[in-house]
Amino acid sequence: MTFDVVAEIDVPHRPDLEPVRRQVADLAPLTDHVLAPDNPTARPAVSGIAVAAVARQAGARVTAVLNARDRNRLGLHRDLLGLLALGVRDVLLLRGDPPEDDDEDGPLGVRAMLDQARALADEHEVELRVGVVAAMDRPLARWKRGADAIWLPPSFSVAAVERWRERAEVGLPVRAGVIVPTGPRMAEGVASSIPDLELPEGLADALHDDPDPGVAAACEQVLALRAAGVVDGVHLVAVSRAARTARRLAPRLA
Repeated sequence: MTFDVVAEIDVPHRPDLEPVRRQVADLAPLTDHVLAPDNPTARPAVSGIAVAAVARQAGARVTAVLNARDRNRLGLHRDLLGLLALGVRDVLLLRGDPPEDDDEDGPLGVRAMLDQARALADEHEVELRVGVVAAMDRPLARWKRGADAIWLPPSFSVAAVERWRERAEVGLPVRAGVIVPTGPRMAEGVASSIPDLELPEGLADALHDDPDPGVAAACEQVLALRAAGVVDGVHLVAVSRAARTARRLAPRLA
């Protein structure tokens, strides 16, 4: 089984794309496959299309996130055409974190986006691989089985991923989320916001004095998932610890 690591880019919140190039270079020992987010946490950031373009120029394969929150049908088609023109053939469709002002919420849902993406790819006779996210605490919706890949939220439990896969009985490629906690506050925030995510015992306390335990925990989770053979790859969220994580993990995955 091929085991693919997709590393998420920390998108700039300033009009400067040099950080994207640096991150692609930092991640190169581990992977050339990156995820270009789309206004994560509902904060204005550099366009994911621009991030995808720069990452492509830097030699990376790109999966681009498109969220339903910020788009209508015309905007979705515009961005899909832009990504296809850049040579990006993989997209991840998300609902998107809710904005502070609900009136800004877009009219699309992920199911509608999936249908529109399929129709556009057929119209232009191009390959477009579409991923969707599945929660591990509830059954997989029937319509999500029409995607090309399933992405799971971050977890530190291989057993939880195994249980989900057994219940879902899905033959699609599955990518598990793995996050690198960068400090105690971030670790506790992630644990409280993601259902059923349990931090390794003592990790939050260990992060008070040293960032390395978060890197170590994430690396061990990636290795355990690969050894268990229950997923086809991981979505690694290492943010400011990307270079450190890549250096530590790459030799062990070789």
